[in-house]
Amino acid sequence: MPSFRIRRAMSKDIDILVRHRHMMFLEMARPGKEELRALDESYRAWSRKMMGRRLFHGYIVTTEGGEPAASGCVWLRDVQPSPGQPAGRIPYIMSVYTDRRFRRNGLATMVMKEAMEWGRKKGYPRALLHASRAGRKVYPRLGWKRTWEMELAYE
Repeated sequence: MPSFRIRRAMSKDIDILVRHRHMMFLEMARPGKEELRALDESYRAWSRKMMGRRLFHGYIVTTEGGEPAASGCVWLRDVQPSPGQPAGRIPYIMSVYTDRRFRRNGLATMVMKEAMEWGRKKGYPRALLHASRAGRKVYPRLGWKRTWEMELAYE
């Protein structure tokens, strides 16, 4: 079995995070190529800004040779006060992606455990995420519960 290492992403790693997010959306068959290219640039600028404000960080899993194999991010989202959640911020785990060549090695689980442990150590009461079809298999094994969200598209 190959050996992998996980580390905290730095600002110089933003292109890796953008590329993995790009691949994630391609696999989910969402936006067209032009829209995806624009999204990449927008996400690159946004993540750089959020990283600078310490509201966003990522994790990168690499092979022994240093090749990026998987990644995922945590964004500290502002939330309104609600029962069990004071006003402030809550970790939102996003853009968890594993390169096809490295799947079935537990890399998404590595990223999730690292992000979850970070939130736990920082004292956050909970974390949120939006699960893709592929992720829906990973998260329940880590203690995540499905919640009910709805969406309305304005046309």
